[in-house]
Amino acid sequence: MAPLALAGDYELIQVQTQPSGGRVINGRLHLAPLDSAAKAGASGGAVRDLVGWLDLAGDDSLTSSQKPRVVLAGQHLIIARAGYAEGGAHNLEITAVAPEGLWGWWKADRGLALTETQSRRVLPDPAGYFCAFRLGR
Repeated sequence: MAPLALAGDYELIQVQTQPSGGRVINGRLHLAPLDSAAKAGASGGAVRDLVGWLDLAGDDSLTSSQKPRVVLAGQHLIIARAGYAEGGAHNLEITAVAPEGLWGWWKADRGLALTETQSRRVLPDPAGYFCAFRLGR
């Protein structure tokens, strides 16, 4: 499916499976084509197919400048906001697309941050799977 066909609104659900399971992140994902100014600014830079934002469910404190920013480049959806519990960004790898949405797996990119147990064992970065159901269809 062409990336432009993915533009629209989705209900995004991320389920964490590591280092411990059960945590769920959800919200409304909005993806839109780049406007001409954004395309001109990207010339020679990273290739982006769509851009957008994520309204996290239950987080009424977010202003438009604090909303997680989203970039779709090929099969990679990157959601970035320092306010994520683990900081950094979430990298979502799209493994399947259908008219009703898209799904795949994700992993947090925490940069140089590590999480250790009390016994000094390093835990893996948070990761899991996701699905995004298209709204308004």
